[in-house]
Amino acid sequence: MRIRKELLLSLFVGVFCSCSKYEKIMEPALKAKLADVNSTPVFDGETEPKIPNNFENNQSILGIDSNKNGIRDDIDIWINRIGLDYNERMAMRQYARAKQFWLKICSNKLINDVMKAEDNLANSSTCLNALSDYQHKKNRYTEKLLDELTLNIGKRDCGDFYKKNSSVVTIVNGGDPHLNCSFKIENLDHVIKSYNQWDRIR
Repeated sequence: MRIRKELLLSLFVGVFCSCSKYEKIMEPALKAKLADVNSTPVFDGETEPKIPNNFENNQSILGIDSNKNGIRDDIDIWINRIGLDYNERMAMRQYARAKQFWLKICSNKLINDVMKAEDNLANSSTCLNALSDYQHKKNRYTEKLLDELTLNIGKRDCGDFYKKNSSVVTIVNGGDPHLNCSFKIENLDHVIKSYNQWDRIR
């Protein structure tokens, strides 16, 4: 079993080659999953999917989402294993879903939904950065990592599509960024105090 797990990891992250940014970011999460003796772990009420086949996962823009929760399976696993606490994991999931929806609109060329995709992504970004940056003491830290994971291959680059079709200025709640979160935040008073302190010192 140990040999099989190590082989699976090497096949997914390319241990025997020069690793890409995607592989370097993903590797700790996959190692943690492979070391987990629980075959069907549950995180925040959701059963974690199995590690997807990397080749199959990259055959389409949207990749594999076996549990149909709006997040690609590999990113689902990364969030579960890397997120520091419930609030960060939930904010990461909100952002990952928004980014996946952003890709879906691009891949299907749904020009009428560009505004919705960009607004959703901007609000999710504001939520994530409010709940995550102060914990890492880095600006947009987890957002940048999630972008690297989501846009890991060329066919997932939708920048030109949005530049061509976007004409909206998105409005987010910057004064109370936690209001952009679509879930109930645990220990809200502490979170607000923490991100306000981080805003003052950064």
